[in-house]
Amino acid sequence: MNLSEVKEWLKVDYEDEDNTLSSLLSASEMIIKQATGVELSDVQGDEKALALYDLIQKIIVTNFNENRGEGIKDNIGLTSLYMQLEAYKLSNSTTDSVDTG
Repeated sequence: MNLSEVKEWLKVDYEDEDNTLSSLLSASEMIIKQATGVELSDVQGDEKALALYDLIQKIIVTNFNENRGEGIKDNIGLTSLYMQLEAYKLSNSTTDSVDTG
């Protein structure tokens, strides 16, 4: 997800918030990695996993943008999405570690 996609998602059509939104986007990547162990590079090339990653980013960025100064709110749905992304990583690491020789 990039800045223009975030702005489209949040319906922001001005540049005043670009630095803030870029920071929120970077923070969302760190939060996802901390919560799941999954980095953006882990899901690139897998359309479904990337869509899940993007959805999680949208939720995090929206939450921070709407609740400035309050931090991220608890979200059971977000926790479920984290678990799905973790499961994706685990299934891929198991597949990658299987010796086919």
